[in-house]
Order: sequence, then structure tokens, then C-alpha cells
Amino acid sequence: MGLWDWFLDALLSGGSAHSDSQGRSDARPQDRARQDEASVATLEKPVPKFDAVEWWKSEEATLVEPSPVTCPDLSHEGKALENVLLSHFDSHDLKMPPMPRVAQKVTQRISDPDFNIEKLGEELAEDQVIAAAVLRMVNSVLYSGRQRTTSLSQAASRLGVNAIRTLMVHQSLRAAAFESRGADQELSELVWNRSIASGCVMRILSQFTSLDKEEAFLVGLLHDLGNVIVLREVQKQEKMLRYKVDIETFEYICFECHQEFGELVADAWSLPPMLKDLICDHHTTPDADSPFVKERLQLQLSDMICALIGYAPFAPYDLMRSHPVQALGLADNPEFTDVLIELPGYVELHVASLSF
Repeated sequence: MGLWDWFLDALLSGGSAHSDSQGRSDARPQDRARQDEASVATLEKPVPKFDAVEWWKSEEATLVEPSPVTCPDLSHEGKALENVLLSHFDSHDLKMPPMPRVAQKVTQRISDPDFNIEKLGEELAEDQVIAAAVLRMVNSVLYSGRQRTTSLSQAASRLGVNAIRTLMVHQSLRAAAFESRGADQELSELVWNRSIASGCVMRILSQFTSLDKEEAFLVGLLHDLGNVIVLREVQKQEKMLRYKVDIETFEYICFECHQEFGELVADAWSLPPMLKDLICDHHTTPDADSPFVKERLQLQLSDMICALIGYAPFAPYDLMRSHPVQALGLADNPEFTDVLIELPGYVELHVASLSF
């Protein structure tokens, strides 16, 4: 079963849908789209916009393998929170919220082989948050053409079916990350921006590995799925204990727990082997005969890049000497270097255009 087959089976068959998506805005989708200042260039043919700073080079850079997050000096509350989360590892009652109603409706619509994507605008317009997200994505740095659009029908046609499906996952996970009103927005935004950045970097790197761009984005978006579960449990404990978790403690607990929580969700959703394997174990350096070795190497390279450009805890990676870069044959590829030069700016624009 492919990733999109799983997506349809798992998300369309489960639970009742939310009446709407989270985080409404009073602005019209067209107005929100016009506020974006993202470039219309694509990373397949980078257009330099700033000096060619080799951000991936540092005299202090020594690490060539994935690095664990260092344990901070945990407070008594932090240690108690870690123990509570660890005690949930055997739980099978962790459930993700269902898709927003319009996201579910759109996904059902595009699963019909006879549907006309140009007529999808009416369904997208029923939810202003999803409508704005569609316009932001089509005009974002990774998807836009020479001309911007404020038409939902044109946006759907330009994006295509797989990108629309990706966006429905995107909106569903966003609803999960921000589902609790009054919850710790700083932690929610940290988890959410990292998911988008990882998906963006994975999509960019796919041009060097021949992986499908939309599936690469989906893998990047979902591989740290367990972080959303950690976030929800941390926010519950924050309310109960009236204790705010600091960023360092949260990052450490996420690193310690997210693969195990991700595995529980993967089992509950019956994810395909590739995605489940990556969620359960994406920090171990793969051998040449490891399953899904190319996907695993690309994902580890994405994680290293996210750490170096500020979307994950920093680690002094020597990127060009790292195992993923060497194994993928990218160290002496001038096109890879060209993309690295532009990558931080593109990721920043993409995260900004899809975060609201």
C-alpha cells in the first residue's frame, strides 16, 4: 500500500470529523494570500537573493552522525513529567483528532476518479482557514509559478491532487498541534514549524535522490509525528501541575519519547512499512542493506540541516563529511552546494507562508 493509499484508508475511515479547522482568522483567504511576500522562484532553479554564505561550514563542526539531544538539568517537575510520559509507552489509547470536516470532504472528493479538480474551489471555500492555506501553498516558494493567484479553482489545478492531499494532512496535523485553546502556544509553534521545515527540506532534497517530491514532503511532515503526542500530553500535565515546561526540557523529552509515541500512532493507523519504519527509528545510522535506506539517509540529512538552520536543537554537524551526504554521493555535487546556499531563506519563506 502506497502512502496516498494509506492516507485515504486511514483518515477517511476514522471517527467523526471536526466541524471546522483550528485557528480561524477574520481575514478573507484572498487577503491573507496577498500578505505573503514569498518569492515565486523554485528551488529546482535557485535564484540568488543574498550573499553566498556557506552556513554549513564551521571550524567547530565535528559531528558526522545523528546526535542525541543533551539532557538538561531537569527540575523535580521535569523529572516527574518525563516519568509520566514514559509510563504511557505501553498505552494503546493515544488517538489523533479526526480531520477537519472540509479536509475530510475534500479528500473524499479527490479520491473519486471522475472528479474535476477545477471544480474543487467550492469545497475549499467552505473553510476559510483551509482556503487560505491552499492559496498560501500555491503562492509559496515551493509551488508557485510566475503569476500569483487568488482563485481557489486555479490554485487546485496548479497544485494537483497529491499536493492537495499533502495539504489536507498538513491542516489535520496543525489542528492536532493547536487543538487546545489556551495551551502553550510557544511549544505548539515549535513543533509545528519544525514539521513544516522538515517537510520542506525533504521535498527540496528529493531532486537529488529521485524520491517523489510530495511523498518526501509527507515523510518529513510525519516522521516526528510522536512530537505532537508528546506536546498534547505535556500540555495536559502543565494544566494539572500548573507548571510551565521550559524549551530545553521539552526538546529533551520529545527526543526521548517521540519515536515510541510515533510507533503507537503508526500501529493504530496501520501505516505502510516505509513510513512506520522511519517513524520508529530515524536516528540510527543505516547500513547499506537497511530497509528504505535512501529514504532514511535523506531524512537524517534533513534532520541535520534543520538543526543547523535553527529548526531543531543545534548540533555542530560537519555536513559535507556527514554519513548521509557521503552515502548519497552529494559531497562533490556542485548543484547540491548551490541549493544549500539558498536553502535557509527558502525554508524560512515556506514556513512563514504555511504557518498562521
